[in-house]
Amino acid sequence: MRSINAIKQLVVVATAVFCLTSLAIGQMVEALQMKELTEKLQLNEKQQQALTPIVAQRDKSLKALKADTSAGKLHKLRKLEAIQANFKASASKVLTPEQSKKLEALQAERREKLMGT
Repeated sequence: MRSINAIKQLVVVATAVFCLTSLAIGQMVEALQMKELTEKLQLNEKQQQALTPIVAQRDKSLKALKADTSAGKLHKLRKLEAIQANFKASASKVLTPEQSKKLEALQAERREKLMGT
């Protein structure tokens, strides 16, 4: 009986550690993205504060899309395009026209790397 309780406690602790680690990794990735955007787009502090929740919402939507196993590939592609368009529209309200062009170039560069071209 003691060993069963010990195993249950170990599972609870392991689950908690996993959840906290996943949360911390997600926050680190978001922070790295904002750092990269800040450097490459030369964001000021006000822009950083305004863009942080926009990036977080985009990442949350992308994560949900990736986890959705019920949607077909075409539906996912259309949803991905909508997420990106929403991000672009929201970000353009915060960025200068020059920064928006730089962001588009960064995104194009990433797409090329993902496609292997």
